[in-house]
Amino acid sequence: MIDELEKKVDYTFKDKELLRNALTHKSYNEGLKTDLPDNEKLEFLGDSVINLVITEYLYKHFSNLTEGELSKLKAHLVSTNSLSRISHSINLSDFAFLGKGEEKNDGRKNKKINASLFEALIGAIYLDSSYKVISPIAISFFKEFLDKFAEKEMKINDYKSELQEVIQKKRNYLPVYEILSESGKPPNVMFTAAVYIDNTEIGRGTGKNKRQAEQDAAFNALKKIDELINYEKLSEVFFLKND
Repeated sequence: MIDELEKKVDYTFKDKELLRNALTHKSYNEGLKTDLPDNEKLEFLGDSVINLVITEYLYKHFSNLTEGELSKLKAHLVSTNSLSRISHSINLSDFAFLGKGEEKNDGRKNKKINASLFEALIGAIYLDSSYKVISPIAISFFKEFLDKFAEKEMKINDYKSELQEVIQKKRNYLPVYEILSESGKPPNVMFTAAVYIDNTEIGRGTGKNKRQAEQDAAFNALKKIDELINYEKLSEVFFLKND
């Protein structure tokens, strides 16, 4: 079982207990007489390791992006959704030790548990080796997305563009924006904007200028667009789903 997981992550542990700890959810000790080490501390460590590895990689390979764009891209990559997907891709929860309660509650499908398992695994590999070893291993799990991102030059948080692309992918409409109101005096003027599809309001936002208000309206529309058409929201960055 351990050998199978080691093959999946392309790393062989010197200390097998570290791997066991990484796979032990805190619920596993419920009802047991023993108090086995769980993965919470390794999760804490792994979270920091992943953040550093991702930050270093983005800094070196995406020099065309601004600091704000890099931050948003990193937020997507280290989000619970993203880490849970990686965990699911290697069936990490199949190897986890869970308590009876979590088993009954489909804990192996829980996004937070899956993300935590991956963080703990990265933390364990780091402790068992070094930063030099864990860095390429960790990046390998994100590489497919990063390569696609670089190839497609995807926009980050240009919400108006994202909204238009999402809508036109599924509907033959263009979003229409309208400034509803302007309040306050310079330099504290606030604008309120709304965005419509086929004369139906789908989002409303505010900003210190018309562009910001329209961007905020588009952002709020994207947050609830799943009620109308298919889209995907990860962290605060939006990407089109592949059909």
